[in-house]
Amino acid sequence: MTTASSGRLAAFEGVSKSYGSTRALDGITFSVPEGSVCGLLGPNGSGKTTALRILLGLTRPNEGTSSLLGDTGGSSRRDAARRTGALVETPALYERTSARGNMVIEAAARGLGDSSGEIQGLLDLVGLGSRADDRVKGFSLGMRQRLGLATALLGKPKLVILDEPTNGLDPAGIVEIRELIRTLPELGTTVLVSSHLLQEVQAMCDRVVILDHGRLVAEGAMSEILGDSRSAARWKVRIDPSETERATAALVEVGLEVVPGGDGILLVSGPVSDGSQLNVLLTGAGIYLSELVPEFPDLESVFLALTESGDDRDES
Repeated sequence: MTTASSGRLAAFEGVSKSYGSTRALDGITFSVPEGSVCGLLGPNGSGKTTALRILLGLTRPNEGTSSLLGDTGGSSRRDAARRTGALVETPALYERTSARGNMVIEAAARGLGDSSGEIQGLLDLVGLGSRADDRVKGFSLGMRQRLGLATALLGKPKLVILDEPTNGLDPAGIVEIRELIRTLPELGTTVLVSSHLLQEVQAMCDRVVILDHGRLVAEGAMSEILGDSRSAARWKVRIDPSETERATAALVEVGLEVVPGGDGILLVSGPVSDGSQLNVLLTGAGIYLSELVPEFPDLESVFLALTESGDDRDES
């Protein structure tokens, strides 16, 4: 049996997939390093779910190759998929069976043997310990998602693939599951997670992959994607409102962009590596600051800049 090479537990090399005339994926290449929590992002219709289905062997690409735990296809891919935890789209559950019963069935299907002790621990972990013997038929969407996550973690997989794992959860539940996902690499499980909650992705992931119209538009460490340097910041400057015009002229003269924010506030962007530079520029013009705050870019602003997210598209 092959193993993941160079610490990559999942990888795409030039993968394309079409449905009729629709190009769902267009030559994407990226990988998921071992020990990471990698976020897969994109507007509706960007190809996220198609990519996950290809990785799990549920859909075949038209071009290119993908690997899962080092296996690239055929029976080895099916074995790799069995050894990978997955929660893709709505969890497939037996309505008349309890949460515990659903997990027992899944454990047997994956050849995990007697997992009774592990099952109770996982149900406790996702907040369903007290509902372990209740029928799934009465579960809310959020509870079903929790059960799907617990099932995906059966057998302590090296890789778990999660598609919108916080779907249906209340705000407290979202935070709880986010914190759980962040800890999984410490337990030996790498995570590839697709989500539309950009703030949560930024909080839980150390890597990110962004797709748009089936194309890869960004990939890398979260710090790289966000431009983690002071030169990437926009600065909020507060001065005496009567000095707004003079301050704007002084900053524009040296090539900075200035947007008035009202009440003596200026939003300044451009090649400024440190706030002290702004302070020197303005004091040199006889203008004194009462506030200087950096506003670093967040994942949402980067995402919107990289994608045509205003389109109304169906997921593929």
